[in-house]
Amino acid sequence: MQKNYFLNIAIDNYENPTFPPLNNAVNDAKKLEEILTKEYGFELIMESLINEQATRKTIIESLNQLSVLTDKNDNLIIHFAGHGSLHPKTEKGFWIPQNAGNSISDYIPNSTIIDTILGIDAKHIFLIIDSCFSGTLLSQTRSSVEFHYTKLNENKSRWVLASGRDEKVSDGKPGSGSPFSIILNEFLKQNSENTFSVAELATAVAKGTGATAKQQPVFAHIEGVGHKDGQMVFNLGKTVEKESNNELKPNLSSIVLPIESALKIYNIGLTDESIFGYYQKGDSYEIRMVDTKNQKDFLCNAYTFEEIVKYIPEHIEVDENTFIAHSTGYDKLGKPEQGTYDFANVTFQRTEVINEPYMSICKCRGRMVAFSKTSDGYYNNLIRWGINQAESAALMILALVEENKIEIKNGR
Repeated sequence: MQKNYFLNIAIDNYENPTFPPLNNAVNDAKKLEEILTKEYGFELIMESLINEQATRKTIIESLNQLSVLTDKNDNLIIHFAGHGSLHPKTEKGFWIPQNAGNSISDYIPNSTIIDTILGIDAKHIFLIIDSCFSGTLLSQTRSSVEFHYTKLNENKSRWVLASGRDEKVSDGKPGSGSPFSIILNEFLKQNSENTFSVAELATAVAKGTGATAKQQPVFAHIEGVGHKDGQMVFNLGKTVEKESNNELKPNLSSIVLPIESALKIYNIGLTDESIFGYYQKGDSYEIRMVDTKNQKDFLCNAYTFEEIVKYIPEHIEVDENTFIAHSTGYDKLGKPEQGTYDFANVTFQRTEVINEPYMSICKCRGRMVAFSKTSDGYYNNLIRWGINQAESAALMILALVEENKIEIKNGR
């Protein structure tokens, strides 16, 4: 049986005056602990290391104990909030324990953390690090995962969500929380989806933090420690259980394309097989796992977000005829300055709209992009609203195909 474990490390007060007290590390960590244990089925794998308990010795010993306390099927989250440091020559990062002196040997280098993770057999390990220079732990390569939640959970994973790159990050106003932890805890607390992946969590936190603070969280896998492109899957109010392939999932409508959008995607040539399909039952439709032995009532592919988002490039080239929106209208982008290269970023985000809670959008220079005018003189904005994340991505694909920004050939 898969169990969910959480190791919490947080330091506000340091022995060495070289490291000034932090305002929110401990309080942020306690909030995260409460949310994960009460609402997502996690349990503390050992007593939390708070302030004086988070010495160099106890942190390293606790990390080493994880290899004994976890099983090959378990989920494990390791959270660290405190000071971080960067070696001026090697540019390698460190965690600063509570009792650190002025010697670099008193710190905990990233290499020690990685070596510890290498010895842990847990299926999914997710590090959440809210400290300066935390992004130095990450690899520079990027992994993409193109399966649904059941598939995500099958393969091992080793992911890190860091509050910043190789930069200093904000601790926030006293009592309010760091910008990173505020967005993280708000996402977990306000989430109403029964299931979501670690990448969906990271995307929301990175965008939310980047929009409110002068720091940019990063999310990537750790190389060389057994990462197999899986992802930890969060389940609201329950532990992760293996799902039956043939069982009807009544909540699939929140994650699978509506029938109308699915048919449109199919008609433009995106015909790759999906693990889900629509089946007709009288005048209504049901969503089931595809039964390869009996497809009599099978209508079309019913893609999930993970299955279709791979067709959307992260960056879309823009030219001088691209329009960008502002509060009162649209301006032509015009020729970029010599030596610069402009592109639109594709993002997916939640909204406060109940009926259409997700949106897909292209932005250039921070503004919404409109690639062209219609024959009626209107602008084709590449912003699409959907009843779920999958539909918003599907509608974005349709818009990009219409604008000749992507081409679907042979189902790809």
